Amino acid sequence: MSSKSSVSGVPGRRRKPDEADSIEGLGAPSARRKGARRRSKGARAKAPGGRLLRLLLGALGVAVVALVVVLVLQFATGGVDAPENPVPSAYETHDSGSEVLATRENDSRPLNKRELFGGDAEQIDSSSQGITFDLQTSSLSKDCASAVWGEGVRTALTEADCTQAARAGYTSDGYVGAAVMFNLRDAEAAQSVATALQPPKDPDAEPSGFITVPKAEEDPFSRLGGGYSAAEATVSGHYLSVVWVQPLDAEDPAERTSLVSPLIALNNFRDPLYSREVQLENFQQNQEAQEGSLPAS
Repeated sequence: MSSKSSVSGVPGRRRKPDEADSIEGLGAPSARRKGARRRSKGARAKAPGGRLLRLLLGALGVAVVALVVVLVLQFATGGVDAPENPVPSAYETHDSGSEVLATRENDSRPLNKRELFGGDAEQIDSSSQGITFDLQTSSLSKDCASAVWGEGVRTALTEADCTQAARAGYTSDGYVGAAVMFNLRDAEAAQSVATALQPPKDPDAEPSGFITVPKAEEDPFSRLGGGYSAAEATVSGHYLSVVWVQPLDAEDPAERTSLVSPLIALNNFRDPLYSREVQLENFQQNQEAQEGSLPAS
């Protein structure tokens, strides 16, 4: 989100040479009386216009300096800070169609930090997209409400019986990203939260909320939502994953750009769910095989 400020000069009236002489006491003729210059200075000191002009010029100087500082900071960081409660410029939802993870009853083991953020998960390397995201911050909490802002989304999480929220912040050479994974009751509950996160189509309408940005007070995470950004929510059974990306140099939310590649890359954040799915499938197959080998009663 960018803003441009302009400062206009204060126009002045050009003095004629003879006026300058009378004001400044320069070039006075020899016939002038000695007291004339002193009276001229006294009159100038008492004139309110001179003091007012100096005050205006001083205030103008402060404004110019402040503007220069803001522009320099924006140039140095490559972007502008996001508003207090940012939302993405574009948002889509998808369903992976996972039946194995459809309910928490089938997949009762809680998420853990090691499977989400340990080992190779500290770096998301998408060779197909040519983008590598490095993990900068992560957390796993039972307090799902802390991972979002907005009463509408918080209510949806409560109704979906959210028990865990895993959050992460990533950076790459050209992008900044955030990701979150919610552990919910079932696939229907996950879809309801994904719908609640949908930003309104009317830019003047109040959104029901969105995920919060990890380390939002620090650069470059403070930029997320300040320029054109895109988010994608994926229902994976009773889990809902949301990834959100933005170019580091983005400044205007209305200035569209393709973010397909970074979204695909950061969606690898969901890889631990594939591992869970394979483990549960193998477990179910083994159980069925054992039950089939038992003699009939």
